[in-house]
Amino acid sequence: MTPSRQLKISVSSEPRKIHHSRQPSQTCNLPTFRKHAPIIEHAPSPGTPSRNPYRTILRRDYPEPFIALLAFILGIWLWDHYFGRNLGYSPGTETMALVKADRDLRLADAMAEDPAWLRWLAGTDTPVIARENTLTVFQKLAIDQSLSLQGLEAFAVLKSQHENLPLQHLMLQATGGRMNFDFDLASHELANHRGTWWSARIVADMEQEMSPASQWRQTYTDDSHTLRNRAIFVRSSVWALCLAGLFFLPTCLHTLGDGLRAKPQGYSSGWPLSLGLVVFLCATLAWIGFTLLLEIGIGSLPYLHPAIGIFLDSAARMLPPLIALGLLFRRPSHAIQTLGIAKPIPVRAIIGLFSILIILDQGLRLVFENSAATDPGGGLSPSEAGIWGLTFAIISACILAPLAEEILYRGVLFKSFWNRLGVLPAAILSAIVFATLHFYDGYGLSSVGIFGFSCAILYAATGSLSATIALHMLYNFSIKFPEWLVYHCPLG
Repeated sequence: MTPSRQLKISVSSEPRKIHHSRQPSQTCNLPTFRKHAPIIEHAPSPGTPSRNPYRTILRRDYPEPFIALLAFILGIWLWDHYFGRNLGYSPGTETMALVKADRDLRLADAMAEDPAWLRWLAGTDTPVIARENTLTVFQKLAIDQSLSLQGLEAFAVLKSQHENLPLQHLMLQATGGRMNFDFDLASHELANHRGTWWSARIVADMEQEMSPASQWRQTYTDDSHTLRNRAIFVRSSVWALCLAGLFFLPTCLHTLGDGLRAKPQGYSSGWPLSLGLVVFLCATLAWIGFTLLLEIGIGSLPYLHPAIGIFLDSAARMLPPLIALGLLFRRPSHAIQTLGIAKPIPVRAIIGLFSILIILDQGLRLVFENSAATDPGGGLSPSEAGIWGLTFAIISACILAPLAEEILYRGVLFKSFWNRLGVLPAAILSAIVFATLHFYDGYGLSSVGIFGFSCAILYAATGSLSATIALHMLYNFSIKFPEWLVYHCPLG
């Protein structure tokens, strides 16, 4: 627990500063409300309100049991997510698993004759490896009893293709004799850009015994070629930006080096660790409660217009930073100035750091290559399908999430750790918290942790939260847009 800090106010015409008796080298510039506001010549006596509310904020003394209680409540929620009883996959997981399987299998077939370097660039595997990976996903869903009749049919077709077994026999066996495949409907959907990889295999197998219902093969081939071109274009664009960032590595490394040697400045340098922890925990717990209520409400109203869903998600995204800013500041302009939201964006350092993160991410993929993913849906979301889904992804993941998370994790949590522990320990601790609250598998936790650490060092170096927000937006966009174009965008 940090002892109460003795504030010494000096009479001067210069901007007022708080001198910390334990760290005399640090100063804290208190925001002033009026240009010619009177200066307090001595600390006010107990019971006398301070003329500057920021002195009151810095004097707040939160007892350790209260902080421990908040941390305990958050810990219970985290424990339940990571180690609680597995009640099955969340609704929509099978739908997303089928979407991902269809596009992965199509893309693998479409690029089967391409060189290995081009398949790597497009982020796809050989047809054999793609089928093996998809079989593993279907087996996990089958064990969890999360496969519908359509999923069982797809599972049977995939197993038939991979092991060269009779197709219709396997389908009858997998579905328990409930096979109800509509040949005419499936061929019509394939001819109109709406079929799947397994429906094409079933129709092709059944056409050996009957005349084709429609000319679907050319459409299916064209759609697969379109998917191939999209994957090559969008993923090579990310790598092109990564290669461009290599030219800015000296600038980036110099900036990061400055961050490791930086000292906290301004009003936020006076935040006690207890204050930062309480603000962070209160904002996070409020977000948890609000999100749970939203899930219950949306679950009871499944046919909400996508625009309403975007609005509700935006409200949930922005609630934590608004609570945090409300507890720490009295005017928006003070928050903007203190956090460095309006500072210039160091473009070269950001592109260079983006390049480093992309390269490190590829290394993590190799490290976790043999680790089974925990989400059969591959992290895809049903809410991101179609044009409304793209709108949702851009607003939620590429704009509001970077803004909200940078304010909360770097602007509040990291800065509070930094004041007490120094740059490096603060960056590590805030990155661990940042990764833990994202609920990914081993690869995802490592990737998010490295990203959070990098943002913390960049913030320390530049004092500009706008820099970390810009990096966060760029990084999320480089993930979400390729993901949408390959998996969610219609082919026709």
